[in-house]
Amino acid sequence: MNTTSTIKIKITTTDGGGCGVKIFVADTNAFSYAIQELKEIIPVAFRTYEPAAKTWMITDWESLDEWIGELRSVYPVETEYNGEQPNQPPQPQQTLASPYQTLYLLPDAPPEVVKASYKALAKIYHPDAKGSNDKMVAINRAYETLTQDR
Repeated sequence: MNTTSTIKIKITTTDGGGCGVKIFVADTNAFSYAIQELKEIIPVAFRTYEPAAKTWMITDWESLDEWIGELRSVYPVETEYNGEQPNQPPQPQQTLASPYQTLYLLPDAPPEVVKASYKALAKIYHPDAKGSNDKMVAINRAYETLTQDR
């Protein structure tokens, strides 16, 4: 394990059930590794980057946990959730999902990202791919709603 640089991760939950993730590390190699693993573990459908805030917006909590675990296998990692350091991250509130939440998108997602997210989720949840019919119906409704609004 590389002990020369600690990766600090600040995670803030959002109203949409996702979270904002900021990465702080002095070592450029550790930062590059963190970003590379983020991109490999969390598919593009579940993450976007907000350049103004220097924050990754992530909607898949399981993948977020997997990413942090992978980083910990190589570097020391400190995590902070909503300004605190609990043992477990706060879980998003269970509410009726908006079309954006269903497709794991931010409200300002451009049409090409909406389409890419829809296609990625359809590959996973389509009944022919041993996915869930109910989930596929929700994904189709969300995509139709978002593409009609534009």
